[in-house]
Amino acid sequence: MAVADSIKTQMITIGDKEYLRVTLEDKDFDLPFVMISGNKVAFLDISGQVSMIEKSADLLVKKMKEEKVTFDTILNPVAKSNALAHAIAVRWAEQGNPELTHTVVARKSKGGEHHAVEASYKSVTTTVEQSMYLTDEDVAYMKGKKVLLVDDVYGGGGTTKALKSLVEQAGATISGHAVVAVEEGGNYPEGLVYLYTLPVL
Repeated sequence: MAVADSIKTQMITIGDKEYLRVTLEDKDFDLPFVMISGNKVAFLDISGQVSMIEKSADLLVKKMKEEKVTFDTILNPVAKSNALAHAIAVRWAEQGNPELTHTVVARKSKGGEHHAVEASYKSVTTTVEQSMYLTDEDVAYMKGKKVLLVDDVYGGGGTTKALKSLVEQAGATISGHAVVAVEEGGNYPEGLVYLYTLPVL
């Protein structure tokens, strides 16, 4: 069965609240609708959601194999997607690339800091510009490698743009991009692998 056939979404109401029910194979997850930047959006927060992270990683790995994605390491922004990137790496190593033993986290810069490899961004859920950076050790490790970008949600593309800049500055190349979900109506980059769409009302 193709991955797309094992994923379903539907709008539901529980009490007086609206949710997006996401069915991933045999498991249901109810995402509440919240206001973000003036829009009512089905809100996905994978932080601490063990079952959701594990199931999402299973399906993303399957879908990337369907689409013949290849990569040497993973880059993700701190911190919500750390567990997802780890889960994907474990599965990828077990299913064909045992050399994938190290992933990279783009860390948030603190005010006044300067790093050799850094990039600024503004995400959908933040109101101010932020910066992320790579350590010197991570830059040395990434050089020449094929990198998979991993995040929880693709929204306006600000975080992705910053991640791409970090990869380029590190002398690496992007060979894939995987997220759990995308916000409806976005301008999605070519080759983006995702499981379902979050409605924007």
